[in-house]
Amino acid sequence: MLRLILLLLLILAPAVQATLTGRVVRVIDGDTVVVQTAPATEVRIRLAGIDAPENGQPFGQRARQFLASRIAGRGVEISGDSRDRYDRILGTVWADGRDINAELVCGGMAWAYRVRNEAQNPVYLQCENAAREQKKGLWQAPSPVPPWQWRQPLRPSL
Repeated sequence: MLRLILLLLLILAPAVQATLTGRVVRVIDGDTVVVQTAPATEVRIRLAGIDAPENGQPFGQRARQFLASRIAGRGVEISGDSRDRYDRILGTVWADGRDINAELVCGGMAWAYRVRNEAQNPVYLQCENAAREQKKGLWQAPSPVPPWQWRQPLRPSL
């Protein structure tokens, strides 16, 4: 009976997320990087579960600089295997065992992502609340505009 239960658990367990390793060759903005995974292979990574200000938005350049200061030119691991509509890999970036996505949110440089009913990471939500209370980064502004709202006027109406 125990073997049957263990077998069922293995069969029904969620798939293990893929892991990529490579070196960050470009930081595009506060939540998107390019990672070289092989000599002639570069992949675009969108940091999952967070949303940083856009480059033209207040704190956008600071978020990009914050991210670059932690991982530009460094070796990283990316856990995640889904892709967004722009074919970027959605993943958590790890450097020296640290969750870089969380560091951005905890440092007040990004929001915990909460659009389209996607699963929300409770750690990121706690980090955001702490950064907000401590007025870190973008939370120094009186009423920061989330990037998903800031981008709305930029989209053409259908």
